[in-house]
Amino acid sequence: MTALLHSSKDYFQTKRYAEMAHEKVWDSCFLSDPEAGVYVSFHLPGHDGKAISLEQTADLAQRYGFVLPGEIRNSPQDIRVEEYPDYMYPTYQEGVSLDQMRDVFKGRNGLVVLSGAMFDLLQKFNLGATRLKAIPFRETDQATPVDGRWYFLHFRENRNCLVPEKSTGVEPTPNGHRWRIETDNKYRLCVDPSVAGELDLWRDSRATDVIFLSDRLKEAIDGAGLVIKGDSKFRECLID
Repeated sequence: MTALLHSSKDYFQTKRYAEMAHEKVWDSCFLSDPEAGVYVSFHLPGHDGKAISLEQTADLAQRYGFVLPGEIRNSPQDIRVEEYPDYMYPTYQEGVSLDQMRDVFKGRNGLVVLSGAMFDLLQKFNLGATRLKAIPFRETDQATPVDGRWYFLHFRENRNCLVPEKSTGVEPTPNGHRWRIETDNKYRLCVDPSVAGELDLWRDSRATDVIFLSDRLKEAIDGAGLVIKGDSKFRECLID
């Protein structure tokens, strides 16, 4: 790990929660919420002075979306640390005001960014292999820095926790390996929390655009008054 990369593993070497399945789990579908997006683009390393092709950005977004390392047949390769964005900037000339960004938001291609306050809170919880990298925010000219701390979030904990046959509002995708969540306020996901162990934040690559949180993390976010951009709320999961 470089000085810019952070995880919560050191914290859990000295303070560990009891090794037992979570009694309560929450989900959020903010990844599929169009209102959770902010018009920022990401500059990728090695592309100074030259355009990034659509193929390159699409490839990175696809691998990010698969929550690798995954367990899906023929899934693409994991994202290397060297590929992480090195800064972000407004997509349009009118710019982006900081009050639009909130503590969790999506930039271009669905990549997730956290505020410094959310980063500080997450250091107290078990993220496992998930990574956080400091990512400066610059003006549209891509040179002028903007005050504030922001972090790129790379989900890397993939646990097959979804129990689709006991969930409502889920439909299999055509390839049969993933499940689409009907985010119309009628869905209710059932999960097996034992596969997540002590993790506080994870995804299931079979459940598109969903993140899962432990109850202790959800309560801490609420207690700190931190805000996920968009209209998608936390929803309590059924426990199998």
